[in-house]
Amino acid sequence: MEGSGILPNRSDVGDGVFSPWVDRISLVALIIAGVALAPDISSAIEPVVGEWSMTSTACGLVVIVPLISTWIGKLYVRFRT
Repeated sequence: MEGSGILPNRSDVGDGVFSPWVDRISLVALIIAGVALAPDISSAIEPVVGEWSMTSTACGLVVIVPLISTWIGKLYVRFRT
């Protein structure tokens, strides 16, 4: 990946060079945590949504995990600048 630019939806942060590894590591860690916690989340929301609890949990994790991962990456860049 020669000549890579800034990540999408990121502002230019001056002369600093920032690696996307923080985003990647946080995404993988949050995916692992989400898979580990999915049965617990599903059982917690089962009284509300019934048999759709695991499907609802999966859909929620698909939306929330990348959002939190992106937030962590942006927070890291702000602290480094």
